[in-house]
Amino acid sequence: MYNGHKKYALFIGRWQPFHNGHKYLIDAALAKGEDVCVAIRDTEISEQNPYGAQQRAEMIRRVYGSRVEIIVIPDINSINIGRNVGYDVNIVEPPLDIGKISGTNVRNGKDDNVPVEVAEYIKLLQTTLWLTGLPCSGKTTLAKRLKGELDNRGFKAVCLDADDVRSKLNSDLGFSNADRMENLRRVAHVAKLFNDNGNFVIASFVSPLNENRRMVREIIGNFKLAFLKCSLYVCEQRDVKGMYKKARAGEIKDFTGVSAAFEEPPDADIIVDAEHLNINDCVKEILNKLGV
Repeated sequence: MYNGHKKYALFIGRWQPFHNGHKYLIDAALAKGEDVCVAIRDTEISEQNPYGAQQRAEMIRRVYGSRVEIIVIPDINSINIGRNVGYDVNIVEPPLDIGKISGTNVRNGKDDNVPVEVAEYIKLLQTTLWLTGLPCSGKTTLAKRLKGELDNRGFKAVCLDADDVRSKLNSDLGFSNADRMENLRRVAHVAKLFNDNGNFVIASFVSPLNENRRMVREIIGNFKLAFLKCSLYVCEQRDVKGMYKKARAGEIKDFTGVSAAFEEPPDADIIVDAEHLNINDCVKEILNKLGV
């Protein structure tokens, strides 16, 4: 937090999101050699205030690193100053083009006047991370742990899990290639809806074929594919439900890895050694690759 022995140029705002108008003001203070403190109003989440304080702090941190101090303050109705307060109260008049930047337009995609670092972070907040791998490679367990870590970092994370989706949304579908494609097509559209509403989606689906993954990537757009690399032998050893055993006995038809093919993705954005790394290391590796 702040260094109590310094005197700062204080900037108070919502920063919903941080854009080039804000950056102009802070850059001007830094250029004068001032130490800068950015105060983030802890506004209630709403359509006009979609980003939490932690997310807004990260936007500013990605632009300035440790060059500015960042604090969170309660939301305010007014600023009240008494006599002889010991500091200046300044109104800074930015150039007309800077002053016209609208946070609302930036949020609605009508104005791209944001620093590159902020634009990349906003895109990351609305990404689908698609976990693919053989059954029992650890997708569901990893998804739950990732959600907890992302929530702690200010993301609004949603998990879409194959078993839940199959039993509730897509119970009318089987496991033929055509039904698998339809299952994943529906899931991809749900994921995109969540993304469009500011959510980070973690989707854990075997999605065994490259054509499956190409389809969902095209539908979602803002998409990262993570392949949990784990051998068939190890996946069978981890199978507490006995699915592989039933598949080998012919009790489960079209079971991936036994009676249905699994194609390793040649275009995975992230490859995790789920066979040899523990769950904590898998989580760290994915977060690092995402840049979280």
